[in-house]
Amino acid sequence: MKSLFDRAGTSRRHLLGLATLGVLAPFAAAQPAGFPNRPVRIVVPYPTGGTNDVVARLLAQKLQEAWDQPVIVDNRAGAAGNIGSAEVARATPDGYTLLLTGINIVSMNPALIKTMPFDPQQAFAPISLLGTTSLALVVHPSVPADSVQKLVELARRQPGKISYASSGTGSPQHLLAEMFKAVTRTDLLHVPYKGAAPAVNDLLGGQVQMTVGIVNQLLPHIRSGKLIALAVTGRKRQANLPDVPTFDERGIAGFESEMWLALAAPAGTAPAVVEMLNAAVHKAMLQPDVQGKLAAQGVDVLVSTPEQMRQRGVDDLRRWSEVIRAAHINVE
Repeated sequence: MKSLFDRAGTSRRHLLGLATLGVLAPFAAAQPAGFPNRPVRIVVPYPTGGTNDVVARLLAQKLQEAWDQPVIVDNRAGAAGNIGSAEVARATPDGYTLLLTGINIVSMNPALIKTMPFDPQQAFAPISLLGTTSLALVVHPSVPADSVQKLVELARRQPGKISYASSGTGSPQHLLAEMFKAVTRTDLLHVPYKGAAPAVNDLLGGQVQMTVGIVNQLLPHIRSGKLIALAVTGRKRQANLPDVPTFDERGIAGFESEMWLALAAPAGTAPAVVEMLNAAVHKAMLQPDVQGKLAAQGVDVLVSTPEQMRQRGVDDLRRWSEVIRAAHINVE
């Protein structure tokens, strides 16, 4: 999957140049008088310490400096991100309650969960993408495969024998592994866990053979040699794993996939407020120190227009719905 601005023909450098030249000035001109004049809350629908939380806190710090108003990060975890998201969907659409959202909530949960408490395409006003991150396919050192090709060959010789861990049924790790199975025409055994930590612990112990996980969570074990990284899912190599190839480099076409994060407001938020927030997000996320800190976390900064964010969600919902239907995955 190409990044959004690669598809749209606009580079991050070009976007920064536009801002410098004042082409984004209409956003600033549309700023509502006196906004914000009280604290702004960013709801993160996941626990503290994860990638979503790190991105939200960096963004909050920069917005607080720009606005001279408190910007509070509020972690409301549960139900695969739906609890915190539903709270924002019900909030007053005035720009003072925002949601750190992403591909899980917008493009995976609606295809997985029959009784969603809200429609992500209707309940929120997109503001901007914030960044993307790749995942890595890793195996336990006992697996006799030091490349994706050898893993595929091994799996085809032993259908159903190689097991992979995920942080739960319907999790991104589960869906990506199922897409890997479909693309490579292999049969792997899914072993779901209640969270990433127990999944990785059993992988380290050799109880399961592989997983497709978030690079930042796996990096210490990769560097120590306790896990072997065979490929990353993005369109390019990760800066913190420069020696690990992409799937495309290894001849596995159709497996490019990036997890993305974004900022949204409740539906009905005034367009002028959305435009002002979009401009503020761009300015914050494109600062070199923010990009550097997020790169260390395996996150590539990527900002967008509200419409580009909306379209990204629609496109990925279509893609993941096909994967979920083909794999017969159901989450109550």
